[in-house]
Amino acid sequence: MSESASLADSFVELADPSARRNVRLRLPGLLKDFVLSINVLLVFVPLGFVSVALRWHDVIVAAFNFLAIIPLSWLISDASDTIGTHLGDLVGGLVNATFGNTVELIVGIIAIYHDELLVAQSMMLGSILSDILLVQGCCIVIAARTKGVICVNSSMVDSLSSLMLLAAMALALPTALYATLPDAAGRIDIDKKILSFSRATVVVLLVVYTAYLYFQLKTHSSLFTGHADDVDEHRPVDGRRERPTTDSPAQQIGEAHPGEGEQDDVPSMGVVYKAGAVLVISSLLIGRCTHSFMESLNGMTKALGITKTFVALFILPVASNAPELSQVVAASRKQKVDFAVGVIIGSILQIALFVLPILVVTGWAMGRPLDLYFEVSQTYILLFAVVLVNQVLHDRQYTYLHGVMLLCVYAVITMAYFTQSNS
Repeated sequence: MSESASLADSFVELADPSARRNVRLRLPGLLKDFVLSINVLLVFVPLGFVSVALRWHDVIVAAFNFLAIIPLSWLISDASDTIGTHLGDLVGGLVNATFGNTVELIVGIIAIYHDELLVAQSMMLGSILSDILLVQGCCIVIAARTKGVICVNSSMVDSLSSLMLLAAMALALPTALYATLPDAAGRIDIDKKILSFSRATVVVLLVVYTAYLYFQLKTHSSLFTGHADDVDEHRPVDGRRERPTTDSPAQQIGEAHPGEGEQDDVPSMGVVYKAGAVLVISSLLIGRCTHSFMESLNGMTKALGITKTFVALFILPVASNAPELSQVVAASRKQKVDFAVGVIIGSILQIALFVLPILVVTGWAMGRPLDLYFEVSQTYILLFAVVLVNQVLHDRQYTYLHGVMLLCVYAVITMAYFTQSNS
């Protein structure tokens, strides 16, 4: 049962006279749980609409709509998990893969509609950096805080990290190609060549993504079951021998979501229909909130003295990756490191191999010249981050120092772009 459903059932008990006295005693705890949950931010959805209708300051409009996106993205994540659980491993995996980065896809399409191509590009890169450095850093720090040294499934990590490096190289190639083209060709001619190359590249990336899904969900699903290999998991750590993990993927996911792991029942069709309705409504609301955010973006950046690039790289990914961060933190506390790392790298691959190519194709259909040519500094940062994380993952054993290192790198990158905004 999801967090929002459990809270709703608890408050329904207030209408039962026989249980009113007991509920009265529990009311402070219920209110505390609700206030501390992410659902309390749903109040910013109507506030965002009101701020637009009353034409409040752009900073207020942007802030309210930004805060509204956070709980809506959580509802989308929860609804897609519910539908995926009902449909089984293969189809459910496809559903989760499709809707796993719905927020990034919606925000990117709205940005393209507003002709904010740089914002759409930068948000995709920002989401990758947030996953690869911030979320993964938190995962390692939390998991290794009590255990000291943690291990992961090396077969899964090797497969996913190789794909991650391939995706990073594909995204960096248009920038490299741009530097090799002669200036005599003319800027317009170069831009056309980069655009054509980018559109051809995204077709290849979509083929790679399809092969990745078939590999993960069909032919080699055993690599992603969460069983660490015997070599890494059973080797002595600090003089002690680790016990093998025998939890199934469903158990790992259930334990990663507090409140959902206590039951193994497949959701009924009624629950699935409700989840589908939540998915559609939340997506529409995110589209509306994003539209309002984009309309107030110019005024907000001028008032705060920051650039649109900074907003897209570091602020918007906070909203889109909030559910994923919560999921990874919960899994890390349960020592489900394989599951957490799989979620992180899977999200990165979805953005690089699916969401960004779909945005390029969407821009193509809308007559917007969205390509894969990033700023040179962004390309360097992406490559360095991927190489760094690949090196960390191939260490096989991690301590909290590895996580702190990733968090510090993310902080340095954030400060660099913030300094650029104020210069």
